[in-house]
Amino acid sequence: MIDTIKNVVVLGASGTVGSLTGGLIAQNGIKVYFLSRTADGSKRGLERAVAAARSEVIARNIVCGDYQHLLAEALKEADWILEAVAEKLEVKRQLYEKIQQYKRPGSIVSTTTSSLPLTQLAKGWSADFRTNFLSTHFYNPPGRMLACEIAATADTDPQVLEFMTDFLKTKLRRVIVPVRNVAGFAGNRIAFLLFSRITVLAQQYGVELMDYLIGPYTGRLMPPLATLDLVGLDIHKAIIESLSANTNDEMHNQLVVPDYLERMLDKGLLGRKTGAGFYKKLESGKYVFFDPETCDYIPAIQPHVSFVEKARHFIHMGMYRNAFDVIKSAAGPEAEIVTDLLCTYIAYSFARIGDVVDPQAGIDAVDSVMSSGFNWAPPSVMVSMLGGKKAVVELLEKRGFIVPLFLRDNDVPHNQIPNFGKYFIAR
Repeated sequence: MIDTIKNVVVLGASGTVGSLTGGLIAQNGIKVYFLSRTADGSKRGLERAVAAARSEVIARNIVCGDYQHLLAEALKEADWILEAVAEKLEVKRQLYEKIQQYKRPGSIVSTTTSSLPLTQLAKGWSADFRTNFLSTHFYNPPGRMLACEIAATADTDPQVLEFMTDFLKTKLRRVIVPVRNVAGFAGNRIAFLLFSRITVLAQQYGVELMDYLIGPYTGRLMPPLATLDLVGLDIHKAIIESLSANTNDEMHNQLVVPDYLERMLDKGLLGRKTGAGFYKKLESGKYVFFDPETCDYIPAIQPHVSFVEKARHFIHMGMYRNAFDVIKSAAGPEAEIVTDLLCTYIAYSFARIGDVVDPQAGIDAVDSVMSSGFNWAPPSVMVSMLGGKKAVVELLEKRGFIVPLFLRDNDVPHNQIPNFGKYFIAR
């Protein structure tokens, strides 16, 4: 078994996750091979990593190359092989065949996936491969999002899991969230259920209004549809389809890709990486917004809803509980949307305890990943903001939600995080 990591191979280094994670590793004085289909792709990954680190020093620890010319040599040297290629089972397994052929005994193989079942990825490989295989799901960008979900299969050596947990925590300074081997793990399982709901609501209410209603004042660094533009709408679709195929829970029917979003993909409107998605920035610097009805872009309407403006004012003043008192007492269709989505977030998060995280980890594990992986206010903070456990249980029951047993039967910390401003931002 590996007991130290001096050499790392990143497969898929041309991509954002692979390059930025590889850069993070290189910052810690570890030699890293950046490999992708082409050497030019790996060099672009290096440029991205250097820009993110704001230092050219990390380039000293990075060797760029392609699979054809450097893969065998790099794999034979590696202590840790980090796979970050496309979220397609056949693509990953084709690469794993080469990993098995060239890797040295005991070297650790991890995947950054959270959406594909690990059992399918590991199936059929050698005992050495399977006992040293696990998922290390970094959040992007890793320089700012510190969460790392870690999951194993039934074949993973417990000592390998323990070693990687300690390495990621102490050497790479990650916030480690142990999760079960379930598609989506904790963070993406919860977040993309919410994203899916919001993409459906955007058909009726519009992109700009939805991001206004579920904006930073509700406890997130970025509005949801703007976040999907950053993630990539093609990635969003892949995650939703994987969750739909590989999970089954009380809100499974809400995992959908609306027809208009399919048309966006057909037109190549993938978000920031193509210059247009839900948002499109004009040469003037102003933004126009995708209209799901016409599949064209429309000017900003600059929505103004009274309770939202009042809540945002209280957030700006640092009066967070007052802001949520406004939300709770508001009436009308816009208030219904906000309250429904806040309830969905709480109910779905607490229901995942015992599903994606072990019961003994409780809400703390979910809180950690939503805070450190998405910069969202953790579910327990939202319970606190809405008046505490008793008030939230009554609210969920009133609105027809299934109250999760863990929420009903356990104490929820009355969260007193000193800097709520990390989550509730006045914009």
